[in-house]
Amino acid sequence: MNLTDAILPYSGPQSSNYYNQFFHPNICHVCKQKIHGRNLIRCECFLISYCSEDHRILHLPQHRDLCKAVKEFLKQEPEQLTRRYTMNEWVKTRSAFSLSVQLAISRSFEEYETQMFLYARSCLICHQQVALYTCEICFSAECCIEHTQEFDQKHDPVCDSLILWLNLELSNVEFGGTMPLFLKFVRFPDENRPFGNMVTFVTQYIQDEMYEWYALDYIYTDYVSGPLTVYYGMEEANLLHYLKGEPTYVIHVICADTLDRNSLRAWEILLHLLPDIKVLIIVMIGSKLNYEHGTFEICSRCKTNKKKIIYECCQMLYHEYVPIAIYSQPKIIVGFQALLTSGTAWPKSVKAIRSQDCPLLLTTDKLITVEKEVNEIQKALHINVEPVLRDENKFRSLRPRRNIDNTVSYYNSYVIIYETLNILNKSTDSSNNNKQLYSYLAKMSCK
Repeated sequence: MNLTDAILPYSGPQSSNYYNQFFHPNICHVCKQKIHGRNLIRCECFLISYCSEDHRILHLPQHRDLCKAVKEFLKQEPEQLTRRYTMNEWVKTRSAFSLSVQLAISRSFEEYETQMFLYARSCLICHQQVALYTCEICFSAECCIEHTQEFDQKHDPVCDSLILWLNLELSNVEFGGTMPLFLKFVRFPDENRPFGNMVTFVTQYIQDEMYEWYALDYIYTDYVSGPLTVYYGMEEANLLHYLKGEPTYVIHVICADTLDRNSLRAWEILLHLLPDIKVLIIVMIGSKLNYEHGTFEICSRCKTNKKKIIYECCQMLYHEYVPIAIYSQPKIIVGFQALLTSGTAWPKSVKAIRSQDCPLLLTTDKLITVEKEVNEIQKALHINVEPVLRDENKFRSLRPRRNIDNTVSYYNSYVIIYETLNILNKSTDSSNNNKQLYSYLAKMSCK
């Protein structure tokens, strides 16, 4: 099945807990259908569309307060729709716009509501929001009549990726964002099925038909990228000994979100890769989580070997969690797509991470963010602490994510690993770290 040929039809439920999982400006929000040959019904807020009045009314109870606030804003600033922007101006104005609406409705946005502001219909070149033409192939990019040539040059290289992105979003909604992960790894690892990156892992252990890529194959990589990145990242950094030798192992996942929570079952991978571990404790800490704790079903082999996974989800920031932690100190702290530098409290969390005196693994989806994270950690700690590894991640997700500039990126594309942030306890050879940095940047600049 070629998922980049055309947009596939959505056949999932039409209830709010499904259709509110993601937003797209050029398909009906409720039934996720695209319409050839006639226009969608645009809401009066100009942000969201429907195929019929019935579907507009169906969504109205969830949309009413936001819609009213947006319409009031546009009355005060009608030039928002017709004005042209540079990319930087566009990002800043969308952020300010969304913040003003959140303040007006006195609640936080749902994820799909945030996407309504990030992915609003606008010309890819000048960002005006009226008199637009939509790409009839991917349905995910627009241009005004003045910029058709520039649009083709900029959009053509990513059109297929945006088709894949939308097809995977639609498929993920159909499956409700949950996967029977543990069923896939009963025979993992198998020396007769070697793998060295995410693509070969998928072909060897996930695909029912080898080399035949289905939507779920891509979506699975979102879930398994975390534990695979931890194991093979630590191996690449020559720090794998931190993962071995003890029967009970505690991992802290910071800045955790819904994807991290839904990926909990995939951590059984570590029980298979690290035979010494009998009890794996995963503690997820993040402001968007709900508190919960428990265990879950693992494979028959792990049961026979009397292994178990315990998990805890805590709705707080990391520096708030550390003083009240139930379990022993972590053996490693990880943050997937964790922007430690966002918000005003991040220096406190960085110092809390340092107090644990253990390895720290971070991932990002963009190269530029790697150096920003390293620099900001140094600023927070007022010391020149360098990672022992910063590199492309062989086990990144293969599921594309749409960016505000209408390009795509992939979760966990780059990995940063520190042996510890507490350099008083670990000698750091800064010259070797600098050589590694220069070599890495030179390698990346050649691509």
